Amino acid sequence: MNAARGRLVIVNPNTNARVTLWLAEEARRVARTAIEVIAVNAESGIEAIETPEHLEIAARAVASEVAKHRGASGAVVAGFGDPGVEEAQALGLMPVAGLGKSGMSAAALGGRRFSIVTLGMAMREPILAKAASLDLASQLAEVLVLPFSIAEMVRDRDAALAEILRAVRGCQDGAVLLGGAPFAGLAAGIALETRRIVLDGVEASIETVERVNRIR
Repeated sequence: MNAARGRLVIVNPNTNARVTLWLAEEARRVARTAIEVIAVNAESGIEAIETPEHLEIAARAVASEVAKHRGASGAVVAGFGDPGVEEAQALGLMPVAGLGKSGMSAAALGGRRFSIVTLGMAMREPILAKAASLDLASQLAEVLVLPFSIAEMVRDRDAALAEILRAVRGCQDGAVLLGGAPFAGLAAGIALETRRIVLDGVEASIETVERVNRIR
């Protein structure tokens, strides 16, 4: 993004401020230029998005939050289910990308097989449906759901790391996509530790927004 389009909004669709801090830190690391990163929580009233019903509630709050930032160069919706991405895009205010679509597209680049490591068993079927809608079902090898809740991981990511590493090492050949905002900032370290291709939806989403801005 050039100097005239220097403000990127990261919208966390839930209300957890700790996750928003991780998202902001990762976005600033990825962007690396003079882009101003603004990270905000949508007023969804949901601390963790764990069901399809939560996605529907969050979608309205996300679109409303994006509308508050008219004039920004782009927005990233930091939820793996992409809540509110289509609604925010329909506003026509700025390029908007989400962790789910951007992350899966990056993981599947060049026809590569990929696995997803994520949280919340209730979201497994929506993830499979998202992959199918993107014509990536044949490349998605597996969806591994970690044996703890979003709240437990957010409370102590260090304690969760051993289980995340175990899951990544156990994935089938190909890339591994960490599915969800609580994983923000972990991909590079896990890739180094496991010697696997490990991706994060935050970086992929920012790249999507930057690509659109270069085209326009």
